[in-house]
Amino acid sequence: MQELTDVGSALSPVVGVPVRRESRRFYLHCQPGQDLAVLMVADEQTGSARVLIDPLTDDASGTTTLAAWRPSWTGRLLAYQLSRGGSEQPELRLLDVATGRDVAQPIHPGRLTPIAWLPDDSGYYYVKGGATEAEQQICLHRLARASSGSSDVPVFRTRMRQLTVMVSGDGRWLIVSCSAGARSGNDLYLAELNTASHDPAAPQLQKIFDGTTDNAQALLKVGTSELMYAITTRDAADCQIFRVNPEQPNYAVWQPIITPAPGNVITGCAALTEPTNGQPRLLVATSANGHPQLSLHDQDGRLLADIPTPTDGPATISTLASAQAEPGHARFVFTDFLTPPKVYRFDLADQTIQPDAPETGVHHFATDAPEAAVHRMRYTSDDGTEIPLYLIVPAGYTHGPRPTILTAYGGFRATISATYTPSLLAWVRAGGIYAIAGVRGGGEYGSAWHAAGRHHNKPNAFADFSAAARWLHAQGWTTPQQLAVRGGSHSGLTAAVALTQDPHLYAAVVCSDALTDMIRYPHLGIGSWWINEFGDPDNPTDRHTLLSYSPYHNVRAGTAYPAVLVTSARHDDRVGAAHSRKLTAELQHATAATKPILLRTEHNVGHGDRATSRLIDLHADILAFCAIHTGLRPAACIRSNLPGQAQ
Repeated sequence: MQELTDVGSALSPVVGVPVRRESRRFYLHCQPGQDLAVLMVADEQTGSARVLIDPLTDDASGTTTLAAWRPSWTGRLLAYQLSRGGSEQPELRLLDVATGRDVAQPIHPGRLTPIAWLPDDSGYYYVKGGATEAEQQICLHRLARASSGSSDVPVFRTRMRQLTVMVSGDGRWLIVSCSAGARSGNDLYLAELNTASHDPAAPQLQKIFDGTTDNAQALLKVGTSELMYAITTRDAADCQIFRVNPEQPNYAVWQPIITPAPGNVITGCAALTEPTNGQPRLLVATSANGHPQLSLHDQDGRLLADIPTPTDGPATISTLASAQAEPGHARFVFTDFLTPPKVYRFDLADQTIQPDAPETGVHHFATDAPEAAVHRMRYTSDDGTEIPLYLIVPAGYTHGPRPTILTAYGGFRATISATYTPSLLAWVRAGGIYAIAGVRGGGEYGSAWHAAGRHHNKPNAFADFSAAARWLHAQGWTTPQQLAVRGGSHSGLTAAVALTQDPHLYAAVVCSDALTDMIRYPHLGIGSWWINEFGDPDNPTDRHTLLSYSPYHNVRAGTAYPAVLVTSARHDDRVGAAHSRKLTAELQHATAATKPILLRTEHNVGHGDRATSRLIDLHADILAFCAIHTGLRPAACIRSNLPGQAQ
């Protein structure tokens, strides 16, 4: 597992996407064997690079992580957030980049917050909890006044739960987004900043998009001071892109310029400028059946060129973005099931894509992960809907039942896409099969696919998952005695529902940091943020739907449950560890089988990041549990199915 992890994981490359500020370049770097990534700063004039923030220097235990960071526009200062013991209530600190030392007392914003610097480095906006638990506010933190003890200035208040704030790269525009919860419709506000008549402490924020009334989402991308783009789900199953004039920014006059073909989902875009003539361009990323695509457009949406991606086949392009300092370049992270994530750079001048690693002076390490084959399949759910499914099998595998892990997400319009995952490859290396079902509720086919598995339609996601298990059995890929289910967070809910609805289909089930009590969930962690996704237990109609699948409420005494491993983080501020404890206790009391029902509790970590060594320990325990209860014998599988591998 260590060697597979050393080359990156999921969307986190060994060397992260750089952020440029004048002559400085900031990026995350995680060397092989390193427990936590460090933040580096490089001087482009001298070519030298140094460690700016190493969480292990602050806390040698490895339980403090760098949760977020943002350099000022000049690169002289850096605001960063440290999370201790897994808490999602970080310390917000300010650092002098030249000296590497903190220059102010920490701020405690309440939760992880975006940072939006003013163009002159005089201060920044951040999100802070308000006077009541329900209230959120955006504050302006003025550096010159910080030492005098004067309080930060609130510039925007709302009772909506999620707030984001950003300042455009040219310093002219302040953009605020607020929504009732995760993946809910949002409102957008815009204000001008950089003129004498506009006070940053009293921005004249104007609502330009109201998505909370119809659950529509919108995201602004700034091109130039005179041009913006918006990606929105309104009136589009798979998103569309509009051109926005900042002088007349209301949604009523937005101009649609790009509507993807049916089945194509817009996953991102980057605003660029031609270096020769100053013409605006737009690089757009889409996904069709798991295959990423890049295309170049003019400001009216006309297609100028299709841009080849680094490899063919199922893959993932993420964090596509451009920067004011390099208007002719865009960067993104590219990965697939067998390829570690790597940062690539698009050059508008010659329309080429190249790895960005040479600029950092750090080499990417080649993986010696075993060869595997990736199959994109489809199966039919109970109501006739076709569902996509990935199967990752060992190279040389001949068809026949194998120990298999099945997973799916099925919520919040999120997708388990084709990304490099060390634990997946470790299972395949041992001779197992890994199956990923693209059930409804995820983002595989855009907002309509999400809506088909959200709120009152949430049971569709679980029906799709059970149909995947039955299909794997019927097609001879595995058997009920060889099939394990694995899931975490919302995926953990999917696994827990599978366990309580169809225990006979599985040999083992692993639920990590999962929602399990769907009646009490709004009162645990930040569950109240997710009412838009699941429904409100205080609403009788919603309550009926929630009770129909709530894992805790559907455990039945005298049922022969499969082997179960529930893993929980003691300091999970997001979901709440009570979910895991309640389900474990109920299963232990109810089961009629002799198979183990285990709870693994990890201290000093939360729902998100943890040290690499602890992540490896967690995944090793999960894979070992699945192997024991599905009959996977790694050495025997390698000898019989992976000829030529070291034994």
